[in-house]
Amino acid sequence: MIPAMFFVVGPLRTGSSLITRCLDDHPSITCLCESEINRALFGDYVIEHHSQRMEAHGFTLAETFRLLDGKKQEDFGSLTQWYADVFPVLQHLYEKPDAIILGDKSPDFARSPAIVAHLAANYPLVYTVRDPRAILASIESQDDATPEDKAERWGLLAMNYLAWKPHLNAPNVLKVRYEDLVTDPEPTMYFVYRFLGLSYSTRFLEPFPRKHPERFLWSTTVDFETGLNREFDPTRLDSWRSKLNPAHLDRILNDPVLVEFMERFDYE
Repeated sequence: MIPAMFFVVGPLRTGSSLITRCLDDHPSITCLCESEINRALFGDYVIEHHSQRMEAHGFTLAETFRLLDGKKQEDFGSLTQWYADVFPVLQHLYEKPDAIILGDKSPDFARSPAIVAHLAANYPLVYTVRDPRAILASIESQDDATPEDKAERWGLLAMNYLAWKPHLNAPNVLKVRYEDLVTDPEPTMYFVYRFLGLSYSTRFLEPFPRKHPERFLWSTTVDFETGLNREFDPTRLDSWRSKLNPAHLDRILNDPVLVEFMERFDYE
């Protein structure tokens, strides 16, 4: 049986992992956090990356390949069937037998124009955004990334925005600012849950041990040792002011795509 579905599709470093954790905390939702099945079946066919992400979700390698068996590349029927096959496994893994909605989150959906068009035409989408200055500061602060890695990750912001831009005003797309999520989490998640047709739940604020917490990618989202949620931290919002130099700011303000992004989402 194919479950009701939604997707979180905003650029990287926009709080998409945090909102995915909050969504997954709802009793009626199971939300993958970058399964990368989209990249396994479409575009660059990165099976190894998909397998690594599914291991973080609690799957064995054998189980990951069993779920891929018989699926075809560039085939939306196979993509839909993969989600249908994985849903009952997730319900069992995360002890959520009453979950009725499945989500997946990835900034990499934007890599495939076919997937963008398919998702935009068929599913509720949550598009997360953040001040580009904070995104750049976050990327530049990564100690484990080469300059080439950082340049590639920075370029993905404009790529993602341009891919989804034609669809952002559609009624099935909800835009969520990271700044609103961390400063006003309860009203923000109220609107997200309502957008998905669900009643409000405060479970995302509760300190319970989440199953396989490393699936949420960042220890600022959830403690990897205990699975407990991290507190929302609005003090990080303006940290870019002390991290970026004039050259960094020029890189943003001289890029017409990023200026448009800032104006569209009310970043001064």
